[in-house]
Amino acid sequence: MEMKNQIALDNLVGRGIELGALNNPLPVDAQKATVDFADRLPKKEALRLFPELESIADSIVEPHVLIDLDTDDLSAIQQGNYDFVIANHVIEHVVNPIRFLAKVSQHLKPGGLFFLTVPDKRFTFDKARALTTKEHLWEEYLSNEKVLSNAHIKDFLLHKEPVNEIHPAVEKYFRDNGLPLSYYNGNKLPWNPFKRKRLYEFHRSRSIHVHVWDRDSFDSFLEFSIAKANLKFELLKTHNPDEVTGEMIYLFKRS
Repeated sequence: MEMKNQIALDNLVGRGIELGALNNPLPVDAQKATVDFADRLPKKEALRLFPELESIADSIVEPHVLIDLDTDDLSAIQQGNYDFVIANHVIEHVVNPIRFLAKVSQHLKPGGLFFLTVPDKRFTFDKARALTTKEHLWEEYLSNEKVLSNAHIKDFLLHKEPVNEIHPAVEKYFRDNGLPLSYYNGNKLPWNPFKRKRLYEFHRSRSIHVHVWDRDSFDSFLEFSIAKANLKFELLKTHNPDEVTGEMIYLFKRS
C-alpha cells in the first residue's frame, strides 16, 4: 500500500473535510472516519470547464461544500467542527499558499490533523520550471494576493511540458476563439493582446500549477511559513526523501 494511503488510514479519525478531491479522494477507514468534500465548483460546472474529464466523470465526487481556496476565509472548516482537513495535491493550485496554510491553522480546531501532500515538480509537467522561492510567496502573503496573475500563467505556459492529447471540446474552444492549438499544446504565447487575454482567461477560469517545489524547497517553505506566519502546526509524520517518489507527504497536528 502507498505510504500516503497508509498514513491516512492509520491516523485520520472522526469527521473530516477534503479539499479539491475531484476524482481521487484520499482513502480513510470507514469504520473510524467520515469525509465531506469541498471544491470550488459543483461537479456539473467542473465538467463544463474541464471537458477532458468526461471519461472519469463517474469517479468525480460531488462537493458537499463550495469553497474557493483563493478568496474564501475557510471558516467552513471551523463551522464544520472537523477533526481533520485533507489537502491532497491542492496547494500547488493555490494563488497564496501561506494565506491558505494560515487559514487552515486558524480554523482547524486544536488537536485536529492536517494531511498535506504536494507533487515534486521534478516528476511532473513542471520539471522545466524554476522552483518557487519562499521570499516570493511571503511577498504575495503580505500583499494578500487572491487572483491568479498573468505573470504566473505566462510562466506556466512558457515552461510546462507540451500536451500530447487535446480533448475535442478544448480544441473547439481554441478554434472558436481564434487561438492556434500551439498555444495549448506548445509553449507559445500570442503577440495579439486580445488573443493573449483570451488565452489567459481560459487558464484562469480553470486551474494551473501556480507554484512548484521539490522536497528541499518545500521543506524550507514550510519551516519558513510556520515561523513567519506563526502557524499552529506541529509536524507529526513525514517521510525520508528516498521513501516516496513524485510527491511530498506531511501530517500536522493543530497545536
